Amino acid sequence: MAGVSRMHWWTFFAWNAAGGICWALLVGLVSYYGGQAAADAISHYGLIGGAVIVALALAGLVGFHFWRKRLVESP
Repeated sequence: MAGVSRMHWWTFFAWNAAGGICWALLVGLVSYYGGQAAADAISHYGLIGGAVIVALALAGLVGFHFWRKRLVESP
């Protein structure tokens, strides 16, 4: 899109760098706090409780996948 719209290379570089920095910060912070929350949950509920939380999260993701697939296929 940048080439088609004839964006100047310096503008593209600046926006690309800003997007990369934002993405790295977001992924890093979510991973850090998600890992800390998982460690707290395991210490509070035990290893079986952590496994149940992971299983529920996976079931939610699979359910979301099938719900989205059904939504796309419906007329």
